[in-house]
Amino acid sequence: MLVQTLLRLFQHGGPFRWTFVTAPPYDALLTDGTSGPHQLADANTMARAVLRLTRMHDADAPNTLQRPIRAERLQNWLALVERDLLGTRPAEPAASAPAVAEASADEPAMAADDAAAEGTRFKLRRWPPAIALRGDANRIRMATMLSRRALSITELATLSRQSPSDCQNFMNLLRSAGLVEQRTPVPATSAPAAVPAPSPKFGRSLIAGIRRRLGL
Repeated sequence: MLVQTLLRLFQHGGPFRWTFVTAPPYDALLTDGTSGPHQLADANTMARAVLRLTRMHDADAPNTLQRPIRAERLQNWLALVERDLLGTRPAEPAASAPAVAEASADEPAMAADDAAAEGTRFKLRRWPPAIALRGDANRIRMATMLSRRALSITELATLSRQSPSDCQNFMNLLRSAGLVEQRTPVPATSAPAAVPAPSPKFGRSLIAGIRRRLGL
């Protein structure tokens, strides 16, 4: 709860891209540094950056934070991790690139016409990582709506009060990362109208009328 509260406070102090999540994928992970080696090894496989919380007066080491948590130290560590994830440090191998990357403005939008098709709806498979949300309240709002039910671009724009183009760009980002499932409506086909079968009474009366005319 303390970390979650600190992140909310950081968002009001200037540009801040991080958001608190409780399920993977993670860009950064805070873990108990006093845990056993197996738990620490598991933590290292769950996120690119892991911050270990240690006891008071423990020796300082990289990617560690002594208890009690000091807000400025946590914020500084997150700033360094963010710089690393956004690629401002020397280029890293492609395998260690961030899980979600922003599409370049010079590149065409990915399947924009398909995503904007009338009636096509999208729903989040899992919560986007912090680098995708960028600490943007509008993106967090749109992601929250998409996590609750499937929405089309038009519906998302109406509910979130964002422009269709902003919703489209955000949706393209989510789709490129495989974070949404697409639901295309199946065209309804009208069945041919059933022809009612003639009633036996009508058939008998018709035959009787013919016999009367023939004098039978």
